[in-house]
Amino acid sequence: FGSYAYAWRNILKYDFELCEDLFSLYESNSFNYRFEPDMLAFSGCYFGGGDKERNELGEIRKRWETLTDVDADEERRRGRCPLTPHEVGLMLRALGFANDSYIYVASGEIYGGEETLRPLRDLFPNFYTKDMLANEDLKPFLPFSSRLAAIDYIVCDESDVFVTNNNGNMAKILAGRR
Repeated sequence: FGSYAYAWRNILKYDFELCEDLFSLYESNSFNYRFEPDMLAFSGCYFGGGDKERNELGEIRKRWETLTDVDADEERRRGRCPLTPHEVGLMLRALGFANDSYIYVASGEIYGGEETLRPLRDLFPNFYTKDMLANEDLKPFLPFSSRLAAIDYIVCDESDVFVTNNNGNMAKILAGRR
């Protein structure tokens, strides 16, 4: 993935205006944030979305026949649940990030969409994603999730601070590179 991202860095750097906006965030903080439905379902945790959330994530969870039933409350008490956007914001504040900090959020689909992200945006108004910075320029990349991930990788790699809420491949590769 690292060499793939390196190749895309060179293509992006010279061929798309999108890089100008994205690279301007290098003097910022990046956050690799996973809060996708499949990851949440796999965790077995509950995130406060009521019966609708429990049903939706429960249906997704059925895809994995080997998963055992877990007590969502117990998983949260043990610290085994992914942080919600609000919890992420509180963590960043506790780490000393001011509300005027620039935050680039590298992520895929966020479960609950904009409503779920609102608490994080409220804490950090200078909140950006690749979609916000380069919506039109991203159109050629949309059919290719690995290319979109490469854009996030590049921005996260070049930012001053990198924080993640998971130990997935992107986080491991960036930790090794940094």
